[in-house]
Amino acid sequence: MSPLDALLLVAAFALILVGAELFTNGVEWLGQILGMTEGATGSILAAIGTATPETLVPIVAILFTQSVEADDIGVGAILGAPFMLGTLVMLLIGVTAFALRQRRGRDTLRVDRAHASRDLGFFLVMYSAALAIALFPPLREAKGIIGWIFLPAYFVYLFLVLRTPEASDSDVEEAAEVMQAFDALSFASYLRRAGARFDPHKPPGWLIAAQTLLSFGAILLGAKIFAAWIDAFSHAMGFNALLVALLLAPLATELPEAANSLIWTKDGKDVIALGNVAGAMVFQSTIPVTVGVLLTPWVLGSFGTLAAVFALVSGALIFIQLRVRTRGDSLPLSALIVGGSLYVVFILYVVRSVLAG
Repeated sequence: MSPLDALLLVAAFALILVGAELFTNGVEWLGQILGMTEGATGSILAAIGTATPETLVPIVAILFTQSVEADDIGVGAILGAPFMLGTLVMLLIGVTAFALRQRRGRDTLRVDRAHASRDLGFFLVMYSAALAIALFPPLREAKGIIGWIFLPAYFVYLFLVLRTPEASDSDVEEAAEVMQAFDALSFASYLRRAGARFDPHKPPGWLIAAQTLLSFGAILLGAKIFAAWIDAFSHAMGFNALLVALLLAPLATELPEAANSLIWTKDGKDVIALGNVAGAMVFQSTIPVTVGVLLTPWVLGSFGTLAAVFALVSGALIFIQLRVRTRGDSLPLSALIVGGSLYVVFILYVVRSVLAG
C-alpha cells in the first residue's frame, strides 16, 4: 500500500467519522425543532442518524463503483455493520461494564427488558429472512419480490416504537438518559468559539439544516473514496473484496456508535447504551438489506454467511437471556461477553483461511 493509498484511506475514514458525528447531532436537533418526542428523537432519529454512514457506503459501492467487485463490496459493507454491532460492540459493552463494576455499583447491565427484547426479536426475524434468501436458491430467484418486505417491516417497527403506552419506570429512565446524552449543536459551538454570537443550546434552524446537509455530503464523499479504496486494495492484494469490506467498513461507519455506547456504559447509562445498539441492528436488518437484496445477486460467500450466522447467534443469546434470565431489568454480562466473543472466533477463522491460501 503506497503512502497515497494510506492517505486516501485516512481521508475517507475522517470524512465518514466526522460526518457521522455531525450528521447525528444535526438530525437530533432537527427532531427537536420539528417537535418530535424525546423517545422518538432518541430511538428513531438517533438510530437513523448513526446508521446513515453504513447505509451510504454499500449504496455508493453498488451504484457508483465501476468494478466487477462492486456488488461484493456493497454486500460486505451491509453484512459488516450488524455483525460488528451484534458481536464486537456487545462484547465491549459487557467487558466495560465488568471492568468498571465497582465504580458502577453493579455487575449486571440495567436494561429496558421489553424494548430490548422487541428490538432484538425484530432483528432476529428480519436478518434470518435475509440470510434465508441468500442460502436457498428458490428464495433468491424470487428476491425481486421478497426483497420488498424489509422496507415496510421497518415502518412496522417505527409504529411499535412510536406507540405511546403508559410510561414505565424504564421508559422514564431511558428518556432521562437520552436528554443527558443530548449535545449542543456542534456548528454553533464551533462558531461561538470563533467569536460568533450563537447559543449552542438554542441554535437557529438554518444553522441546524446547514450542519445536517454539509455533514451528509461529507459522509457521501467519504463513502465514495472508501469504496474505491477497497476496490483498489482488494485487487492489488488479491484479497476477497467482500471480506475486506466486511471487516473494514464497520470500523469507519460504526466507530461513533460504538464509542457512544461505551461512554454511556462507563457512565452507568445502560438503557440507552444497549438500546442504541439494538435499535441500530433493527435498521441494519431492514433498510441496507433491502438495498443488497434488490440491487445485488445477494451471494454472501463463506465469509459473509459465517458473519451473518454469528450475528444471529450473538443476538439470539442476548435475546434468550433477556427473556429467561433477566430479573428486575438486570441483564447478566455473560450474555454480552459470550455472544460477542464470536467476533474473535471469526477473526481467527479469517486468519487461518488467508494463511491456508
